[in-house]
Amino acid sequence: MSKLSRRQFTSSVAGLAAVAPVLAMGKVQNSVKSDIAVLYDQSDALDLAALVRRGKVTSAELLDEAIRRVEELNPKLNAVTLKHYELARAAIAKGLPQGPLAGVPFLLKDLGVQLAGTPTTGGSRSLFGLNAKRDSTLVEMHKRAGLVIFGKTNTPEFGMALTTEPTAYGACRNPWNPDYSTGGSSGGTAAAVAAGIVPLAHGTDGGGSIRVPASACGVFGFKPTRMLTPRGPGTELSPSAMSVYHALSRTVRDSAFLLDLTTGYEPGAPAAAPVGQQGYFKATQTEPKTLRIALNLTEPDVRMDPEIRKGVLAAARLLEDLGHTVEEASPGINHDELNHAQNMLMLSEFAQGMDSLARALGKPVDSIGLEPLSVEFARAGQKHSADVYISACHVAYAAGARMARFQQKYDIVLQAVTTTPAPRLGVINAQPGDTVDGFVTRFKKYSAYTHLFNLTGQPSASVPMGHSTTGLPLAAMLSARNGEDALLLSVCAQLERVAPWFDHRPSQQGYTTLE
Repeated sequence: MSKLSRRQFTSSVAGLAAVAPVLAMGKVQNSVKSDIAVLYDQSDALDLAALVRRGKVTSAELLDEAIRRVEELNPKLNAVTLKHYELARAAIAKGLPQGPLAGVPFLLKDLGVQLAGTPTTGGSRSLFGLNAKRDSTLVEMHKRAGLVIFGKTNTPEFGMALTTEPTAYGACRNPWNPDYSTGGSSGGTAAAVAAGIVPLAHGTDGGGSIRVPASACGVFGFKPTRMLTPRGPGTELSPSAMSVYHALSRTVRDSAFLLDLTTGYEPGAPAAAPVGQQGYFKATQTEPKTLRIALNLTEPDVRMDPEIRKGVLAAARLLEDLGHTVEEASPGINHDELNHAQNMLMLSEFAQGMDSLARALGKPVDSIGLEPLSVEFARAGQKHSADVYISACHVAYAAGARMARFQQKYDIVLQAVTTTPAPRLGVINAQPGDTVDGFVTRFKKYSAYTHLFNLTGQPSASVPMGHSTTGLPLAAMLSARNGEDALLLSVCAQLERVAPWFDHRPSQQGYTTLE
């Protein structure tokens, strides 16, 4: 592949003819369509938006390229489950808002947000055919930025698993190896970004659902501070507020730039997070101060695959080389207690949501089309009393206080995202005869590390860190104090500069090649 940087590449379309044969692995690219495909591969969202502004490509051409990729790759990946092509074309024909990302193709996760005139199914047959009457606040922000929304991505039923294998749509496959999971619950988004269908796309994270699929698919995943981005309508009043909405991306700067455009108080929300005064994108363009970093290899007490440890230690060495102080330390969290509390919160809120849905549909919960395990989730949650729920909230608050004390000494916590690289499909998904406890225990052995930061509300990110001996992506998780999203993004961008992953693509494995 060419050594020409993507910044040099996109600075002048006139240079395209000279480098295209190299980028295409020896195949001369003469058609306009092929030229756009090469530009698309070499550009992140900010690059694509700049090309549109300069008149080098049109929004319609970028949309056509994104659609072409869906049609070619989706039969292999099953990443995009709802297609809104005509809606996107109509938005372009009407005239896009002159936002800073105008013309960039964008996908929504099929969970948690609404796009007027389309269904959001949550990966569940129970919501098939129910179209939204208005856009979610976050979707309004996406549209004002100029993003062109043309579909929604695969997710497990109501996001209740950390692998994306819903009965309603079928399994989403990892672009690095189709026999393996994408993680979840933003698995379709991770696959679409990793495969090059879009440079960034929407995701949600209630227990690791941005970071786990980002690690499984080798892309950047960022969970902001709790309440930093809008969560409504419908979920903005969730008492635990474990789930946070943002994106997965190919570059850190895209994630930071989108965060600048999508933060702020949402009317009706019970709280709001402090918005960084520096600006998130600006933070990625400057070197962070010298930081004290806690390398946590011991909490929770679970078996870590040697390959995962290798990725985390690689991140630690890079951070030390960059001048930061890295030392082994752990906060002393009781993860058994924390797991129990999260289960109580998750199941109680799920039961409440399914009860509301059943009333709206005029049917019992077990007759609205849920997967069998989802019915069991709802039944289990219905058994929890108010004092059990409140006690679980207190455990979460106590964990937040302990982390705050721990991070008086450490700016960043460095650890694994998952205990193993991406598992094979079917390994951690719901299986016949599963009990709620058995299923949750099994998938939390894979995703043991991420949910702490949903309960404490802290910003947390999955950063690509090379590949395993079998070619599956590795990652490290970095987390910061509440409200210090800019600092965390700055460190992630610093790692990206010294160990870039942009050109590490599944197509190099011969699977999702676009030729």
